[in-house]
Amino acid sequence: MNSQTISLRKRTFKAGSWVLTGHLFSQFLRFGGNLILTRLLVPEMFGVMAIVNVILAGLAMFSDVGLLQNIVQSKRGEERDYLNTAWTIQIIRGFLIFFVTLVISASLYYLNQFGYLSPDTAYGNAELPLILAVMSITAAISGFNSIQLSLLNRKLMMGKLVAIEVFSQLVGLVIMILWASRAHDVWALVFGNIIASGMKMILSHASDIGGRCRFCWDSEAVSEIFHFGKWVFGSSIFTFLIAQGDRLILGGLISPNELGVYGIAFFLATAFKDVVRKVMSSVFYPVLSEVARTRPEDLKNVYYRMRSRLDIVVMIVVGGLASTGHVVIDLLYDERYQDAGWMLEILSFSIVFLGTTMAGVCFMALGDSKTVMILTAISTFFLFSTVPIAYSFLGLYGAVVAIALNTVVEIPLILYKMNKYELLSWKDEFKMWPILFLSYGFGKYLLVFINS
Repeated sequence: MNSQTISLRKRTFKAGSWVLTGHLFSQFLRFGGNLILTRLLVPEMFGVMAIVNVILAGLAMFSDVGLLQNIVQSKRGEERDYLNTAWTIQIIRGFLIFFVTLVISASLYYLNQFGYLSPDTAYGNAELPLILAVMSITAAISGFNSIQLSLLNRKLMMGKLVAIEVFSQLVGLVIMILWASRAHDVWALVFGNIIASGMKMILSHASDIGGRCRFCWDSEAVSEIFHFGKWVFGSSIFTFLIAQGDRLILGGLISPNELGVYGIAFFLATAFKDVVRKVMSSVFYPVLSEVARTRPEDLKNVYYRMRSRLDIVVMIVVGGLASTGHVVIDLLYDERYQDAGWMLEILSFSIVFLGTTMAGVCFMALGDSKTVMILTAISTFFLFSTVPIAYSFLGLYGAVVAIALNTVVEIPLILYKMNKYELLSWKDEFKMWPILFLSYGFGKYLLVFINS
Protein backbone atom coordinates (compact mmCIF):
# COMPACT_ATOMS: atom_id res chain seq x y z
CA MET A 1 0.00 0.00 0.00
CA ASN A 2 1.62 3.30 -1.07
CA SER A 3 1.95 6.45 1.03
CA GLN A 4 -0.62 8.31 -1.10
CA THR A 5 -3.27 5.69 -0.28
CA ILE A 6 -2.41 5.77 3.43
CA SER A 7 -2.54 9.59 3.47
CA LEU A 8 -5.94 9.62 1.77
CA ARG A 9 -7.29 7.07 4.24
CA LYS A 10 -6.11 9.14 7.18
CA ARG A 11 -7.60 12.33 5.78
CA THR A 12 -10.82 10.52 4.91
CA PHE A 13 -11.16 9.07 8.41
CA LYS A 14 -10.41 12.41 10.06
CA ALA A 15 -12.77 14.35 7.79
CA GLY A 16 -15.47 11.71 8.12
CA SER A 17 -15.17 11.76 11.90
CA TRP A 18 -15.57 15.53 11.96
CA VAL A 19 -18.55 15.55 9.59
CA LEU A 20 -20.29 12.65 11.31
CA THR A 21 -19.75 14.05 14.81
CA GLY A 22 -20.76 17.55 13.77
CA HIS A 23 -23.83 16.49 11.84
CA LEU A 24 -24.97 14.13 14.58
CA PHE A 25 -24.65 16.99 17.05
CA SER A 26 -26.48 19.24 14.59
CA GLN A 27 -29.31 16.72 14.30
CA PHE A 28 -29.36 16.41 18.09
CA LEU A 29 -29.83 20.19 18.31
CA ARG A 30 -32.60 20.07 15.70
CA PHE A 31 -34.28 17.20 17.47
CA GLY A 32 -33.99 18.75 20.94
CA GLY A 33 -35.13 22.12 19.63
CA ASN A 34 -38.00 20.46 17.80
CA LEU A 35 -39.22 18.79 21.00
CA ILE A 36 -39.13 22.10 22.89
CA LEU A 37 -40.65 24.23 20.14
CA THR A 38 -43.53 21.83 19.45
CA ARG A 39 -44.60 22.41 23.03
CA LEU A 40 -44.39 26.19 22.68
CA LEU A 41 -45.89 26.60 19.20
CA VAL A 42 -48.92 25.07 17.45
CA PRO A 43 -48.56 22.65 14.47
CA GLU A 44 -49.93 25.26 12.05
CA MET A 45 -46.81 27.41 12.52
CA PHE A 46 -44.54 24.54 11.49
CA GLY A 47 -46.74 23.96 8.45
CA VAL A 48 -46.38 27.60 7.34
CA MET A 49 -42.59 27.54 7.90
CA ALA A 50 -42.41 24.32 5.89
CA ILE A 51 -43.79 26.18 2.86
CA VAL A 52 -41.39 29.11 3.42
CA ASN A 53 -38.42 26.75 3.60
CA VAL A 54 -39.59 24.90 0.49
CA ILE A 55 -39.75 28.12 -1.53
CA LEU A 56 -36.34 29.36 -0.36
CA ALA A 57 -34.74 25.97 -0.90
CA GLY A 58 -36.31 25.81 -4.34
CA LEU A 59 -34.90 29.17 -5.40
CA ALA A 60 -31.49 28.18 -4.05
CA MET A 61 -31.53 24.95 -6.05
CA PHE A 62 -32.97 26.59 -9.16
CA SER A 63 -30.00 28.97 -9.20
CA ASP A 64 -27.33 26.40 -8.30
CA VAL A 65 -24.40 26.31 -10.73
CA GLY A 66 -22.38 23.86 -8.63
CA LEU A 67 -19.84 26.23 -7.06
CA LEU A 68 -18.89 23.75 -4.33
CA GLN A 69 -18.72 20.83 -6.77
CA ASN A 70 -16.63 22.94 -9.16
CA ILE A 71 -14.11 23.90 -6.50
CA VAL A 72 -13.81 20.32 -5.23
CA GLN A 73 -13.51 18.74 -8.69
CA SER A 74 -11.61 21.34 -10.76
CA LYS A 75 -7.84 21.33 -11.24
CA ARG A 76 -7.99 25.11 -10.74
CA GLY A 77 -9.94 24.74 -7.50
CA GLU A 78 -7.17 26.27 -5.35
CA GLU A 79 -6.24 29.24 -7.55
CA ARG A 80 -7.01 32.63 -6.01
CA ASP A 81 -8.68 34.20 -9.06
CA TYR A 82 -10.83 31.10 -9.55
CA LEU A 83 -12.01 31.19 -5.92
CA ASN A 84 -12.72 34.93 -5.94
CA THR A 85 -14.67 34.61 -9.18
CA ALA A 86 -16.75 31.85 -7.59
CA TRP A 87 -17.37 34.12 -4.56
CA THR A 88 -18.54 36.96 -6.83
CA ILE A 89 -20.97 34.61 -8.60
CA GLN A 90 -22.20 33.40 -5.20
CA ILE A 91 -23.02 36.97 -4.09
CA ILE A 92 -24.90 37.72 -7.33
CA ARG A 93 -26.86 34.50 -6.86
CA GLY A 94 -27.74 35.45 -3.26
CA PHE A 95 -29.25 38.77 -4.28
CA LEU A 96 -31.07 37.15 -7.19
CA ILE A 97 -32.76 34.74 -4.78
CA PHE A 98 -33.58 37.63 -2.44
CA PHE A 99 -35.38 39.68 -5.11
CA VAL A 100 -37.24 36.71 -6.64
CA THR A 101 -38.45 35.71 -3.17
CA LEU A 102 -39.90 39.20 -2.69
CA VAL A 103 -41.76 38.86 -6.01
CA ILE A 104 -43.18 35.49 -4.95
CA SER A 105 -44.19 36.96 -1.59
CA ALA A 106 -46.08 39.79 -3.27
CA SER A 107 -47.74 37.34 -5.66
CA LEU A 108 -48.96 35.17 -2.78
CA TYR A 109 -50.34 38.24 -1.03
CA TYR A 110 -52.42 39.34 -4.03
CA LEU A 111 -53.55 35.79 -4.80
CA ASN A 112 -54.83 35.64 -1.23
CA GLN A 113 -56.49 39.03 -1.49
CA PHE A 114 -58.40 38.05 -4.63
CA GLY A 115 -59.42 34.66 -3.23
CA TYR A 116 -57.42 32.44 -5.57
CA LEU A 117 -55.92 30.46 -2.67
CA SER A 118 -58.05 28.46 -0.27
CA PRO A 119 -57.60 29.60 3.36
CA ASP A 120 -57.89 25.92 4.36
CA THR A 121 -54.52 25.10 2.75
CA ALA A 122 -51.00 26.09 3.81
CA TYR A 123 -50.62 28.36 0.75
CA GLY A 124 -53.69 30.33 1.81
CA ASN A 125 -52.33 31.24 5.25
CA ALA A 126 -52.62 35.03 5.73
CA GLU A 127 -49.18 35.39 7.38
CA LEU A 128 -47.27 33.43 4.74
CA PRO A 129 -46.41 36.34 2.36
CA LEU A 130 -44.91 38.55 5.08
CA ILE A 131 -42.99 35.67 6.67
CA LEU A 132 -41.56 34.73 3.28
CA ALA A 133 -40.53 38.33 2.54
CA VAL A 134 -38.66 38.66 5.84
CA MET A 135 -37.00 35.24 5.47
CA SER A 136 -35.65 36.27 2.04
CA ILE A 137 -32.95 38.20 3.91
CA THR A 138 -31.22 34.90 4.67
CA ALA A 139 -30.46 34.39 0.95
CA ALA A 140 -28.67 37.74 0.65
CA ILE A 141 -26.71 37.07 3.84
CA SER A 142 -25.63 33.59 2.73
CA GLY A 143 -24.35 34.97 -0.56
CA PHE A 144 -21.52 36.64 1.36
CA ASN A 145 -20.32 33.41 3.03
CA SER A 146 -16.58 33.05 2.51
CA ILE A 147 -15.65 30.88 -0.46
CA GLN A 148 -12.89 29.47 1.73
CA LEU A 149 -15.51 27.13 3.16
CA SER A 150 -15.62 25.29 -0.17
CA LEU A 151 -11.80 25.16 -0.34
CA LEU A 152 -11.66 23.59 3.12
CA ASN A 153 -14.14 20.99 1.85
CA ARG A 154 -11.86 20.22 -1.13
CA LYS A 155 -8.92 19.67 1.21
CA LEU A 156 -11.00 17.52 3.60
CA MET A 157 -10.26 20.03 6.40
CA MET A 158 -13.67 19.69 8.00
CA GLY A 159 -13.06 20.70 11.63
CA LYS A 160 -13.56 24.44 11.15
CA LEU A 161 -16.50 23.91 8.79
CA VAL A 162 -18.29 21.76 11.34
CA ALA A 163 -17.59 24.21 14.17
CA ILE A 164 -19.07 27.12 12.19
CA GLU A 165 -22.19 25.15 11.22
CA VAL A 166 -22.89 23.85 14.71
CA PHE A 167 -22.24 27.12 16.55
CA SER A 168 -24.40 29.12 14.13
CA GLN A 169 -27.21 26.60 14.50
CA LEU A 170 -26.94 26.69 18.29
CA VAL A 171 -27.18 30.49 18.40
CA GLY A 172 -30.23 30.44 16.11
CA LEU A 173 -31.91 27.74 18.19
CA VAL A 174 -31.39 29.66 21.44
CA ILE A 175 -33.02 32.73 19.85
CA MET A 176 -35.98 30.61 18.68
CA ILE A 177 -36.59 29.08 22.11
CA LEU A 178 -36.25 32.35 24.01
CA TRP A 179 -38.58 34.15 21.59
CA ALA A 180 -41.14 31.30 21.50
CA SER A 181 -41.19 31.03 25.30
CA ARG A 182 -42.25 34.69 25.51
CA ALA A 183 -44.31 35.40 22.39
CA HIS A 184 -45.46 31.91 21.26
CA ASP A 185 -45.61 33.03 17.63
CA VAL A 186 -44.10 31.96 14.32
CA TRP A 187 -41.61 34.87 14.31
CA ALA A 188 -39.47 32.90 16.73
CA LEU A 189 -38.67 30.53 13.86
CA VAL A 190 -38.16 33.37 11.39
CA PHE A 191 -35.67 35.48 13.32
CA GLY A 192 -33.88 32.44 14.70
CA ASN A 193 -33.07 31.44 11.12
CA ILE A 194 -31.94 34.96 10.20
CA ILE A 195 -29.60 35.18 13.20
CA ALA A 196 -28.14 31.74 12.39
CA SER A 197 -27.44 32.80 8.77
CA GLY A 198 -25.76 36.02 9.90
CA MET A 199 -23.61 34.21 12.44
CA LYS A 200 -22.41 31.68 9.86
CA MET A 201 -21.49 34.42 7.40
CA ILE A 202 -19.50 36.37 10.00
CA LEU A 203 -17.61 33.32 11.27
CA SER A 204 -16.77 32.18 7.73
CA HIS A 205 -14.62 35.31 7.26
CA ALA A 206 -12.52 34.71 10.39
CA SER A 207 -8.79 35.19 9.72
CA ASP A 208 -7.90 31.57 10.51
CA ILE A 209 -10.29 30.19 7.88
CA GLY A 210 -8.19 31.26 4.88
CA GLY A 211 -7.39 34.09 2.48
CA ARG A 212 -9.55 37.19 2.23
CA CYS A 213 -12.30 37.12 -0.39
CA ARG A 214 -12.27 39.81 -3.08
CA PHE A 215 -14.47 40.64 -6.06
CA CYS A 216 -13.07 39.13 -9.26
CA TRP A 217 -14.28 38.14 -12.72
CA ASP A 218 -11.94 35.70 -14.48
CA SER A 219 -13.62 34.89 -17.81
CA GLU A 220 -11.93 31.47 -18.09
CA ALA A 221 -13.03 30.56 -14.56
CA VAL A 222 -16.58 31.72 -15.32
CA SER A 223 -16.63 29.60 -18.49
CA GLU A 224 -15.41 26.50 -16.62
CA ILE A 225 -17.84 26.99 -13.74
CA PHE A 226 -20.87 27.36 -15.99
CA HIS A 227 -19.80 24.56 -18.36
CA PHE A 228 -19.60 22.05 -15.50
CA GLY A 229 -22.46 23.71 -13.66
CA LYS A 230 -25.02 23.53 -16.47
CA TRP A 231 -25.76 19.90 -15.60
CA VAL A 232 -25.47 20.58 -11.87
CA PHE A 233 -28.02 23.35 -12.40
CA GLY A 234 -30.47 20.94 -13.99
CA SER A 235 -29.75 18.31 -11.38
CA SER A 236 -30.26 20.84 -8.56
CA ILE A 237 -33.68 21.81 -9.88
CA PHE A 238 -34.81 18.20 -9.87
CA THR A 239 -33.08 17.52 -6.54
CA PHE A 240 -35.12 20.31 -5.00
CA LEU A 241 -38.33 18.97 -6.50
CA ILE A 242 -37.56 15.54 -5.05
CA ALA A 243 -36.41 16.78 -1.63
CA GLN A 244 -39.12 19.40 -1.16
CA GLY A 245 -41.76 18.28 -3.65
CA ASP A 246 -43.73 16.33 -1.07
CA ARG A 247 -44.45 19.48 0.95
CA LEU A 248 -44.83 21.52 -2.23
CA ILE A 249 -47.62 19.19 -3.35
CA LEU A 250 -49.20 18.56 0.06
CA GLY A 251 -49.27 22.31 0.80
CA GLY A 252 -52.04 22.62 -1.77
CA LEU A 253 -53.92 19.51 -0.62
CA ILE A 254 -53.98 19.52 3.19
CA SER A 255 -54.31 22.02 6.03
CA PRO A 256 -51.33 23.77 7.70
CA ASN A 257 -52.03 21.70 10.81
CA GLU A 258 -51.79 18.38 8.90
CA LEU A 259 -48.70 19.62 7.08
CA GLY A 260 -47.09 20.46 10.42
CA VAL A 261 -47.73 16.90 11.68
CA TYR A 262 -46.37 15.45 8.44
CA GLY A 263 -43.31 17.68 8.85
CA ILE A 264 -42.52 16.03 12.20
CA ALA A 265 -42.64 12.54 10.62
CA PHE A 266 -40.60 13.73 7.64
CA PHE A 267 -37.96 15.29 9.92
CA LEU A 268 -37.51 12.10 11.93
CA ALA A 269 -37.52 9.85 8.86
CA THR A 270 -34.94 11.93 7.01
CA ALA A 271 -32.69 12.92 9.93
CA PHE A 272 -30.48 9.90 9.31
CA LYS A 273 -30.60 10.45 5.55
CA ASP A 274 -29.41 14.02 6.06
CA VAL A 275 -26.43 12.80 8.09
CA VAL A 276 -25.45 10.31 5.38
CA ARG A 277 -25.87 12.80 2.56
CA LYS A 278 -23.75 15.31 4.46
CA VAL A 279 -20.99 12.72 4.71
CA MET A 280 -21.43 11.86 1.02
CA SER A 281 -21.10 15.45 -0.18
CA SER A 282 -18.46 16.58 2.31
CA VAL A 283 -16.25 13.47 2.49
CA PHE A 284 -17.12 10.76 -0.04
CA TYR A 285 -17.28 13.16 -2.98
CA PRO A 286 -13.84 14.77 -2.38
CA VAL A 287 -12.33 11.31 -1.73
CA LEU A 288 -13.80 9.72 -4.86
CA SER A 289 -12.86 12.81 -6.90
CA GLU A 290 -9.25 12.53 -5.76
CA VAL A 291 -9.18 8.79 -6.55
CA ALA A 292 -10.73 9.43 -9.98
CA ARG A 293 -8.10 12.10 -10.70
CA THR A 294 -5.02 10.24 -9.45
CA ARG A 295 -5.68 6.46 -9.59
CA PRO A 296 -8.96 5.68 -11.39
CA GLU A 297 -8.23 1.93 -11.39
CA ASP A 298 -8.94 1.90 -7.61
CA LEU A 299 -12.28 3.71 -7.83
CA LYS A 300 -14.46 0.58 -7.71
CA ASN A 301 -12.75 -0.85 -4.62
CA VAL A 302 -12.76 2.46 -2.76
CA TYR A 303 -16.44 3.04 -3.60
CA TYR A 304 -17.65 -0.37 -2.37
CA ARG A 305 -15.50 -0.24 0.77
CA MET A 306 -17.28 2.93 1.82
CA ARG A 307 -20.59 1.64 0.53
CA SER A 308 -20.55 -1.61 2.57
CA ARG A 309 -20.19 0.24 5.86
CA LEU A 310 -23.00 2.59 4.90
CA ASP A 311 -25.37 -0.23 3.89
CA ILE A 312 -25.04 -1.98 7.25
CA VAL A 313 -26.16 1.12 9.15
CA VAL A 314 -28.93 1.94 6.64
CA MET A 315 -30.54 -1.49 6.91
CA ILE A 316 -30.49 -1.43 10.71
CA VAL A 317 -32.02 2.05 10.88
CA VAL A 318 -34.76 1.35 8.30
CA GLY A 319 -35.79 -1.90 9.96
CA GLY A 320 -35.93 -0.25 13.38
CA LEU A 321 -37.96 2.77 12.28
CA ALA A 322 -40.36 0.75 10.12
CA SER A 323 -41.25 -1.52 13.04
CA THR A 324 -41.29 0.94 15.98
CA GLY A 325 -41.99 4.39 14.48
CA HIS A 326 -45.39 4.82 16.14
CA VAL A 327 -43.86 4.10 19.55
CA VAL A 328 -41.20 6.74 18.97
CA ILE A 329 -43.86 9.37 18.26
CA ASP A 330 -45.98 8.31 21.26
CA LEU A 331 -42.98 8.72 23.56
CA LEU A 332 -41.71 12.03 22.22
CA TYR A 333 -44.76 14.10 21.25
CA ASP A 334 -48.17 14.95 22.64
CA GLU A 335 -51.49 13.78 21.20
CA ARG A 336 -51.59 16.57 18.58
CA TYR A 337 -48.76 14.82 16.69
CA GLN A 338 -49.76 11.14 17.06
CA ASP A 339 -50.63 10.71 13.36
CA ALA A 340 -46.94 11.23 12.66
CA GLY A 341 -46.40 7.66 13.95
CA TRP A 342 -47.76 5.74 10.97
CA MET A 343 -46.26 8.33 8.60
CA LEU A 344 -42.81 7.78 10.12
CA GLU A 345 -43.02 4.01 9.66
CA ILE A 346 -43.92 4.34 5.99
CA LEU A 347 -41.43 7.13 5.23
CA SER A 348 -38.58 5.11 6.73
CA PHE A 349 -38.64 2.92 3.61
CA SER A 350 -37.55 5.95 1.57
CA ILE A 351 -34.09 5.46 3.12
CA VAL A 352 -33.57 1.83 2.10
CA PHE A 353 -31.87 2.59 -1.24
CA LEU A 354 -29.69 5.36 0.17
CA GLY A 355 -26.55 3.27 -0.36
CA THR A 356 -27.44 2.52 -3.97
CA THR A 357 -28.05 6.19 -4.76
CA MET A 358 -24.54 6.93 -3.49
CA ALA A 359 -23.52 5.98 -7.04
CA GLY A 360 -24.49 9.53 -7.98
CA VAL A 361 -21.50 10.78 -5.99
CA CYS A 362 -19.33 8.40 -8.00
CA PHE A 363 -20.71 9.77 -11.27
CA MET A 364 -20.00 13.35 -10.13
CA ALA A 365 -16.43 12.38 -9.24
CA LEU A 366 -16.04 11.14 -12.83
CA GLY A 367 -17.34 14.49 -14.10
CA ASP A 368 -20.63 12.95 -15.27
CA SER A 369 -23.07 15.48 -13.84
CA LYS A 370 -25.45 14.79 -16.75
CA THR A 371 -26.36 11.31 -15.46
CA VAL A 372 -27.04 12.73 -11.99
CA MET A 373 -29.44 15.22 -13.55
CA ILE A 374 -31.25 12.48 -15.48
CA LEU A 375 -31.61 10.37 -12.32
CA THR A 376 -33.15 13.22 -10.38
CA ALA A 377 -35.43 14.08 -13.32
CA ILE A 378 -36.82 10.52 -13.31
CA SER A 379 -37.58 10.65 -9.59
CA THR A 380 -39.14 14.09 -9.93
CA PHE A 381 -41.52 12.95 -12.65
CA PHE A 382 -42.54 9.93 -10.55
CA LEU A 383 -43.14 12.04 -7.42
CA PHE A 384 -45.25 14.72 -9.08
CA SER A 385 -47.28 12.25 -11.13
CA THR A 386 -48.02 9.67 -8.41
CA VAL A 387 -48.56 11.69 -5.20
CA PRO A 388 -51.65 13.65 -6.39
CA ILE A 389 -53.17 10.48 -7.87
CA ALA A 390 -52.48 8.47 -4.70
CA TYR A 391 -54.01 11.26 -2.59
CA SER A 392 -57.16 11.38 -4.72
CA PHE A 393 -57.78 7.64 -4.23
CA LEU A 394 -56.34 6.87 -0.79
CA GLY A 395 -56.03 10.25 0.90
CA LEU A 396 -52.97 11.22 2.91
CA TYR A 397 -52.03 7.58 3.49
CA GLY A 398 -51.70 6.95 -0.23
CA ALA A 399 -49.69 10.14 -0.74
CA VAL A 400 -47.21 9.16 1.99
CA VAL A 401 -46.74 5.69 0.44
CA ALA A 402 -46.03 7.27 -2.97
CA ILE A 403 -43.48 9.61 -1.39
CA ALA A 404 -41.72 6.70 0.36
CA LEU A 405 -41.38 4.72 -2.90
CA ASN A 406 -40.00 7.62 -4.90
CA THR A 407 -36.31 6.63 -5.09
CA VAL A 408 -37.04 3.10 -6.37
CA VAL A 409 -37.41 4.36 -9.95
CA GLU A 410 -33.76 5.49 -10.07
CA ILE A 411 -32.32 2.02 -9.45
CA PRO A 412 -32.39 0.56 -13.03
CA LEU A 413 -30.48 3.51 -14.53
CA ILE A 414 -28.00 3.57 -11.63
CA LEU A 415 -27.16 -0.10 -12.14
CA TYR A 416 -26.91 0.38 -15.92
CA LYS A 417 -24.48 3.32 -15.62
CA MET A 418 -22.38 1.60 -12.93
CA ASN A 419 -22.04 -1.39 -15.25
CA LYS A 420 -21.14 0.87 -18.18
CA TYR A 421 -18.33 2.46 -16.14
CA GLU A 422 -17.21 -1.06 -15.12
CA LEU A 423 -17.82 -0.24 -11.47
CA LEU A 424 -20.75 -2.57 -10.73
CA SER A 425 -20.52 -5.48 -8.29
CA TRP A 426 -23.84 -7.36 -8.01
CA LYS A 427 -22.75 -9.14 -4.84
CA ASP A 428 -21.83 -5.90 -3.07
CA GLU A 429 -25.08 -4.27 -4.14
CA PHE A 430 -27.35 -6.72 -2.31
CA LYS A 431 -25.30 -8.54 0.31
CA MET A 432 -26.52 -6.38 3.22
CA TRP A 433 -30.27 -6.80 2.57
CA PRO A 434 -30.75 -9.67 5.09
CA ILE A 435 -29.87 -7.17 7.83
CA LEU A 436 -33.02 -5.17 6.95
CA PHE A 437 -35.34 -8.13 7.58
CA LEU A 438 -33.51 -9.08 10.78
CA SER A 439 -33.74 -5.52 12.07
CA TYR A 440 -37.44 -5.26 11.25
CA GLY A 441 -38.20 -8.61 12.85
CA PHE A 442 -36.23 -7.72 15.97
CA GLY A 443 -38.18 -4.45 16.29
CA LYS A 444 -41.53 -6.26 16.06
CA TYR A 445 -40.40 -8.94 18.54
CA LEU A 446 -39.26 -6.26 20.97
CA LEU A 447 -42.67 -4.57 20.87
CA VAL A 448 -44.46 -7.87 21.49
CA PHE A 449 -42.10 -8.65 24.38
CA ILE A 450 -42.62 -5.21 25.97
CA ASN A 451 -46.42 -5.38 25.62
CA SER A 452 -46.73 -8.97 26.94
